[in-house]
Amino acid sequence: MWFDPQLRAKSAELQETIRKLSDTLCEHESASGPRKRARKDSDRKKFAVAVEALACNVILLKAVAADTLLAVPRSHNFIWQGTGRTSPVFEQHFLTAIALLASLGLIIDKQRGYRISARLKVPSLIGPTARLAQHLPIAPPDWRNVYQIDDPALVVLKEGKDIEGRAAPIRYAETVQTKKFANQIRRINKFLRDADIEVIGQNPGLSLGKDGQIIAPYRRSLRRVFNNGTWMHGGRLAGGFWMSMERSQRENIRIDGERVADVDYRQLFPRLAYVRAGQPQPDGDIYDMFGDGTGRDGCKKLMNAMLFADNPLGNWPEDTRQHFPAGTKLRTAIEMLTARHAPIAKLFGTGLGFQLMRIESDMLIEVITYLASIGVTALPLHDAVLVAESKAEIAAKAMRDVFERWSGSPCAIVSVRFSSKQQ
Repeated sequence: MWFDPQLRAKSAELQETIRKLSDTLCEHESASGPRKRARKDSDRKKFAVAVEALACNVILLKAVAADTLLAVPRSHNFIWQGTGRTSPVFEQHFLTAIALLASLGLIIDKQRGYRISARLKVPSLIGPTARLAQHLPIAPPDWRNVYQIDDPALVVLKEGKDIEGRAAPIRYAETVQTKKFANQIRRINKFLRDADIEVIGQNPGLSLGKDGQIIAPYRRSLRRVFNNGTWMHGGRLAGGFWMSMERSQRENIRIDGERVADVDYRQLFPRLAYVRAGQPQPDGDIYDMFGDGTGRDGCKKLMNAMLFADNPLGNWPEDTRQHFPAGTKLRTAIEMLTARHAPIAKLFGTGLGFQLMRIESDMLIEVITYLASIGVTALPLHDAVLVAESKAEIAAKAMRDVFERWSGSPCAIVSVRFSSKQQ
């Protein structure tokens, strides 16, 4: 589980319990001799916030599988030069809190992080001991008394992509544009914070999503992430608990007490590419290259890889070759796609994909902002939204209208998929 610096105690009782833990750590620090003088008032508040965030993370950790560990940032580069500077939780007081918890035997240092290569590193891992239950409600964990405040970095600009799909954030100067982006996300987060969103079937405990974050309804604070060091690339929303759930798990989400419907654009990237090329939209399923539905998934993966690539593809994209007839060569598959979509063939291999992603994200923000204005809760998923089933057709119409405004074409394909589970 990845450490979340935005976690805080919700109830007055938990807040008081954590305050006592913070006092215990300070007393131990004074008695053991590392600190010779009392902290300044501002530093004491920072230390208390760090302890609160660590305590809340541990409470959630204990609500997951027993052998789950907490990955915490400890590198000086992160805390003093990287993204850690955007959160009051980090700096030396964060490292001190971890050291004091370990010194009192309340946590165990399971693993110290180390770097494997310039881009790949192993995280530092900690875990709670049985003694921590004397100071925090972790047996059983009182996880419903934990909540998440908004991320102070609502807009993130990243260098690009690395081999793990992660990338380092870049510092940037605030502009009218970045303030506009942040205000959009702030308004969306405010609406989502007050929305009636729940996940059923969580009484036994919590689970981790694909991103190593807790799947719990308090995680609804979004941020917008741009790629490749430019505001023209990416811009997708991130941070919501539903984004890291498997598709089957999303059937457990309830909005306004209802099951959810998945309303999404179909074939959005290639259709936006046709708009960029100034060409009319083709009829039918763009990805159905053979006309009978066979190999559709492979054509989809290959076509989108060609839109994102900066140069002609030299290898099959991952999990693509098996969707084509045995013995099909990559060159042959590319030639077939290029011939079928000749009006946009000149865009393949130009790296257009990240620009299309920016358009996609602008469209989704327009959709969910409009839906919020009429009281409809919509959870964004790249090119789709999750809404209460009774609001599915309202969301579908909004998405068609937004596509027509952006493209000048009324032929957006919007599908609605309802949950298969019974209420």
